[in-house]
Amino acid sequence: YMNERTKIDFVIAWVDGADPAWQAKKIKYTAAPTQKAAQEVAQETAQDATGRSAAEGNEKTSGSDYRYRDWGTLRYLFRSIEKYASWVHRVYLVTDAQKPDWLDEANPKVRIVDHKDFIPKEYLPTFNANTIELNLHRIPGLSEQFVFFNDDFLLTHKTKPEDFFYQGLPADEAALNGINGKDPEFAGIQFANMNLVNRHYDRNAILKNLADWMRPSYGKENLRTLLLLPFKRLQGIYNPHGPMPLLKRTCEKVWERDGNVLDQTCLHMIRTASDVTSYVFRYEQLLSGDFFAKRARNAYHEVSETARELRGALHDERYLSVCLNDVEMSQREYVRKREELKKVLDGKYLAMSTFERRQENVK
Repeated sequence: YMNERTKIDFVIAWVDGADPAWQAKKIKYTAAPTQKAAQEVAQETAQDATGRSAAEGNEKTSGSDYRYRDWGTLRYLFRSIEKYASWVHRVYLVTDAQKPDWLDEANPKVRIVDHKDFIPKEYLPTFNANTIELNLHRIPGLSEQFVFFNDDFLLTHKTKPEDFFYQGLPADEAALNGINGKDPEFAGIQFANMNLVNRHYDRNAILKNLADWMRPSYGKENLRTLLLLPFKRLQGIYNPHGPMPLLKRTCEKVWERDGNVLDQTCLHMIRTASDVTSYVFRYEQLLSGDFFAKRARNAYHEVSETARELRGALHDERYLSVCLNDVEMSQREYVRKREELKKVLDGKYLAMSTFERRQENVK
């Protein structure tokens, strides 16, 4: 089958933000007293048509709320893995004392991993995705080569192990980029990432491996790299926003070298604009030359797009995966779009997978 050197695991981070027990835990640890009381009253009195918390009514959800919203994509991600990456060794689902009721734990490829199973106890409880992602390499039994998925990623066409790792190296696209200030929080995080990276690398790391940073297959991304090369200090690195291949040894190396910085992020119970993210592991691989240069083949779309646009994204043969990113919208709009998205996904991933309990009817 697979030896240790060729095994590739997938790791998926998932939270059901509508789970009342999880909500109560989050409020207990993160809400200010007055905010806590208001949220508790709202949650007791307001349930939308899907039985989900509707504390925000028809107002737009704040950044801290909608990041935890569940669009029901996880089931389809598992279907996409079985359909398009049946070669995967194991799939680890990372949760906080939660479990999808449809998931068949008897499937030998699945492992449900709780936060307390791998995150150091001084960082728990956590509601910060960055804390979770920065500690994934500690998952017991995880293979050296693993691919990190958010639960809003879907595989859309047949993949091969070489699409993620080639001869033991992560297959990735290396290109420079500016920092986009459209989302102030994300820009802050990107700045924190680059601040850390610039302690150890400058443009010489790129000039040394220029053939891996400027490739015809990268297309217009080459222009960004070319325009940013005059700066000695690295301004930013392009993020394809898709499944991220990582080596455990890289994560361990960065923790050993920059543990004090990563520790500061992990102590933040909720995400803040000064956090670093798991992108620092990816940047380390790119800048140290510990990767195999390959064009990224994933598309980025937002759930607010029309059903036709989303359907087109899932069938576009230029890509192997798609990210269906959440955006701010009213609760009423969320309920409507979630139902619309389900129909689109059912069209692409109709067949149940062996990851699902057989006796359950697909809802």
